[in-house]
Amino acid sequence: MKTKPTLLELLRKQPEMYLRDLPENIRIPALDGNRPDEVVRRIEDATIDDLAFAIQGMELESRLIHRRLSGLRDLYEMARKRGALGVTTVADAFASISAEEAGK
Repeated sequence: MKTKPTLLELLRKQPEMYLRDLPENIRIPALDGNRPDEVVRRIEDATIDDLAFAIQGMELESRLIHRRLSGLRDLYEMARKRGALGVTTVADAFASISAEEAGK
């Protein structure tokens, strides 16, 4: 017996490229003064405002991840410029760093 597809399954089959990657649930971050706790909702039950707040929360997470990624890239490049090899630890690569050099 074939079951009726869910709304989410139907949305995922739409021609828009990214709809196929829609999550089952969205995380709506807490809002200062308005909502003290984060809320998790099924896509089908989310309001359009819920989507907007979830997007804002994901954009914030994305910015944080991008900054961490950029920091790791910078650290890697600095270590290589200091002559570090693949098996060198970060502590060894920067053992001779001075406070003056760190403050640049």
